[in-house]
Amino acid sequence: MILILFSWIVMLYFFLTMGVATEFVLKIKSENRILTVILGIITQTILLTIVSFFTSIGLEIFICNLILTTTIALFFKNNLVETILYFKNTFASFSLLIKLILIVILLSALLKCAQFPFILDNESYYIQTIKWLNEYGLVKGLGNFNIAFAQTSAWHILQSGFNFSYITSRLNDINGLLLVICSFYSISIFDSHLKQEKELHWLGFLLFFNVIVFQFINAPSPDVPLFLLAQIVFYIFLKEQKSKDDIKIISLLFLYLVFIKITILPLGLLFLFLFYKEKKGLVFFVFSSVFTFTLWALKNYILTGYLLFPFDILAIDCDWLVPSKLVNNLNNMIKNHEFLAVKNYKILSLMYKFKLWIQFKGINSIFNKGIILLFLITPFTKKMQSNYYYKLLYVTLLFFFIIVFIVSPQFRFFLAAFLFLATILLSDIFNRLKIHANTFLALLLVAVLLPLITNYIVDLKNLTANKLNQQTDKINFTQLLIPEQNSKYENISFVKYQVDNLEFYSPKNNFFFYGTANGSLPCTNVGIINRFKRKLKIIPQLRTGKLEDGFYSKKVTND
Repeated sequence: MILILFSWIVMLYFFLTMGVATEFVLKIKSENRILTVILGIITQTILLTIVSFFTSIGLEIFICNLILTTTIALFFKNNLVETILYFKNTFASFSLLIKLILIVILLSALLKCAQFPFILDNESYYIQTIKWLNEYGLVKGLGNFNIAFAQTSAWHILQSGFNFSYITSRLNDINGLLLVICSFYSISIFDSHLKQEKELHWLGFLLFFNVIVFQFINAPSPDVPLFLLAQIVFYIFLKEQKSKDDIKIISLLFLYLVFIKITILPLGLLFLFLFYKEKKGLVFFVFSSVFTFTLWALKNYILTGYLLFPFDILAIDCDWLVPSKLVNNLNNMIKNHEFLAVKNYKILSLMYKFKLWIQFKGINSIFNKGIILLFLITPFTKKMQSNYYYKLLYVTLLFFFIIVFIVSPQFRFFLAAFLFLATILLSDIFNRLKIHANTFLALLLVAVLLPLITNYIVDLKNLTANKLNQQTDKINFTQLLIPEQNSKYENISFVKYQVDNLEFYSPKNNFFFYGTANGSLPCTNVGIINRFKRKLKIIPQLRTGKLEDGFYSKKVTND
């Protein structure tokens, strides 16, 4: 925990400093200084992405980043001192209950991040994509070696700049820090509305759902920033009077989320409403969109040869172009993720898929049925009935959900909408019942304590049939100082294989088909290589004999 806390303090120094500089360059004045930190996160991601085009993100880049950040800090020393005092004074102004809530969130996030990662995707591609970034940067045709690695996210790039891989393999915990940052933002907005309008603002209710988000924070899942930062986008959009600064901030936040994960793109419908109504900020949005798209397309080009990956269109004629049949195989798996175990799933109608989807068991049942109920009930809340912007947001979220369902109805893809609608409903109930603020805060304190005990009172077998996700985290005394490894399969051994000119490592004991854990580069799962050799008649090969020069797919004719 202590090691993670130290790494978070270092990250906050970089993010806050770069955020102050970003506000100066873009002429933005954040009303809440937490947004300054988030702008710094965006800028750091952009800088590290550009760096990853040319070199590895290791110790040398961290030193250069430190020098740049320190130079900026000296130049903006007064602004930094002012911002730090803002945080100090804001925290001091909170009631005792709110202070306790934030302290509990901080300590529980540190403890969760000190434990082994829970998410299975961490063992299939999070660790490996970040490892490639640390050792080589973005590698040409990496998707040929393992198509899942082509999903390298901007969030992974940011994590690779602050996981200190040259010192330890225990620090992939940026999501924990983001949860603390967003919790501070949510509770500060809640406190402000409570003091000024005597209202229990919906953003404070977001902390009730930390128990859900907590399952994702000890791995660098790109879903977490979507869950949390989307709520800030919604909050700014819902303001009756939006300043030019608000428009710039919401534009940057949305484009950043798209850069992290393209599944959030349907929320762009908000901006059609926004610019139609506000008549300002369009030029800034367009220029920012072009810049973000360029970075995103170049990243895709390097990894796959397609500018619009995961779509197999706008292919560039290069020797590392991933075969379209390999891309389609990935897309088919993502699209039908929830139905792969169903016979003849490819010919199921959309209506029949919905019928199956709504009848799923376990944790899927909670969120699938929950999102439908929320869409049915929330239109009757006071905010939805009386506020024009809430109605627009509701329509946008409904559109977003429909697109997600068609593309891939996994609950994590629509969780941002679920969290918002659930907080609106809860806040409406509490305000109608005139629940006292202290009662609410006492309940909130209990809610933020839940993640510490959930795994010990909830039988995970009732939530998922996947045995790999039924393991309960263990708390060890050593975690107070040093966190566990980035992989919960730290003790597995690896076997070296060779396929023509490519030598690679694969887990000796195949704990699951896509599993790669923390194997040395280049590492994939031999089962993946054999399946695509058999089904698609292709094998990955080195382009030049050097890992840093990347991979291509070679056609094979033998069985």
